[in-house]
Amino acid sequence: MRVTHLRRGCVGCGARMRFNGGMSSDATPSAESSDPAVDAGPSADGQDRGTLRDVANSLGISSAVALRALRGSGEIKPLMASRVQEAAERLRFPLEELSEETEHRGVVAVLVNTMRNTWISDLVRSIRIELAATGRTAVVVPTRRRLPEYPVAADTDAIEDLVRLGVDGFLMISDLADMDRVLESASGRPFVGIGCSQSFTGRFDTVRIDDVAGQGLLVDHLVSLGHREIAHVGGVGAAVARERADAFRAAMERHGLGEHARVEPGDFTEQVGQTAGSMLLRGSKVPTAVTCANDVTAVGVLSAARDAGFSVPEQLAVAGYGNTSLASSGVSQLTSVDPNSERLGALAAQFLVERVSGHEGATRDVAVAPSIVVRRSTSAGPRPESTQRKRISVD
Repeated sequence: MRVTHLRRGCVGCGARMRFNGGMSSDATPSAESSDPAVDAGPSADGQDRGTLRDVANSLGISSAVALRALRGSGEIKPLMASRVQEAAERLRFPLEELSEETEHRGVVAVLVNTMRNTWISDLVRSIRIELAATGRTAVVVPTRRRLPEYPVAADTDAIEDLVRLGVDGFLMISDLADMDRVLESASGRPFVGIGCSQSFTGRFDTVRIDDVAGQGLLVDHLVSLGHREIAHVGGVGAAVARERADAFRAAMERHGLGEHARVEPGDFTEQVGQTAGSMLLRGSKVPTAVTCANDVTAVGVLSAARDAGFSVPEQLAVAGYGNTSLASSGVSQLTSVDPNSERLGALAAQFLVERVSGHEGATRDVAVAPSIVVRRSTSAGPRPESTQRKRISVD
């Protein structure tokens, strides 16, 4: 198993911090933030390879233009086509997998737990761009179903149907329930996990978020503002949620604040986030800042703060995870960890194509280092001491 850590510039915990003052929003990382020659993922032969997006970014063009140039489209000027070809060779883009524009070799199934998280759409966009280079396309398949005897179960019947339809392979976003049954239902088709738990490394290729770095960035930022009473909402619903909660505790310990690290159980939903936020705000020791397992949960905490009469950020700082459109909206203006979804999706798609093409090497694990996007929701330090122990009465 090969373990690789990809980083995007170093500040504090090894990831880049971008600060957006006041009410401004900057939810999309710039192309210049990544050096393709450094960030490229490992290939089947153990060497680093760039993605289609790396090739495009190195020349300041779109991925669609780069793809047409590599396919020899007549609408691309010869000089540009030559530059794209040179960049692809320099960045070790897998040209051997490139298909003609009219060639479509198959379909890749993207397995998800839910369609409500906008982070999934960010990943699927980058997956489709990378797959297009090989003439493949992706279909998104919800696999979460509820059964009387199980709170949550994977829809393995749907996976078996996809196998019968002849999909090339499977990409799994985050964690699915019943992984043993999921892999059995996949019938040996190539399988790659994206943004999933570390517990899956070694079972199949994985491209993960470096959650230790991500939670570290949030805690570092809040501590730099003077916050000490910091809580985390998460740890429930999936192994990756527990790993993020553990990473939060570790970051607090690193600052000597282990005694102040409180984790309020919550999953990745807004409803549970609101309930957890209400529990935090009605206690005898109300935190001054809250980090969350994802942006959806953070929106729930923002709702709880509003209902309890806490102004954000003056009386309570709130941070999310995922840097989705929810975080950048004018209503929430939520500080969030940007997981670099473009790279996550592109590398996972590249890994799957290599497996479909016959690569049989050891499983690979890549941890992509995130960055932090600071917005208004954490633009103030802790509230005055006189209100630190404010109690909320519940009738």
